[in-house]
Amino acid sequence: MIQSLAALVSLVLALIVIAVALLVARRATTRDAGGYAVVYRVRRHYATALIAGLAVVLFLTLSRTPYASTADEAPARKIDAVGWMWAWDFQVDGASASLPLEVPVRELVEFAVTSKDVNHGFGIYDLQGRLIAQTQAMPGYVNHLRVRFEKPGIYHVLCLEYCGVGHTVMMAEILVR
Repeated sequence: MIQSLAALVSLVLALIVIAVALLVARRATTRDAGGYAVVYRVRRHYATALIAGLAVVLFLTLSRTPYASTADEAPARKIDAVGWMWAWDFQVDGASASLPLEVPVRELVEFAVTSKDVNHGFGIYDLQGRLIAQTQAMPGYVNHLRVRFEKPGIYHVLCLEYCGVGHTVMMAEILVR
């Protein structure tokens, strides 16, 4: 998937940046113009430790992205979500779905999100009003968003990007059973 490729490219680029920084720090020479040799040496050790620490944190956290946990799992339901001024249309298995959209609890659902007109933000809010998942809806491009709804109830889909006069009424509901 594109997210796995992006994570891999980010990791490779981060390692290249770290390698270049270490190479520059190793080859740096300083002239002791006023007894600063010790300061430069300590600064180099701090920079090396900081870079090594950031590399470890990067390596440990990349595997904890939400994409890694569902990458190999087939979704229980695939839903097409199309944004247009100023509403969301959903299709399940090629057929138009009525609102509220019904999805199963604790099963993986994949939204294929796009737009007919302008950019929209596709944000899903939980029962307490917290954003649990979001992606961009762009004309001519499909973003895939995988969500596992852990609790039954009514979730709200809101547009996260100002798209015109009717932006505030661009809402939909997802009923999780």
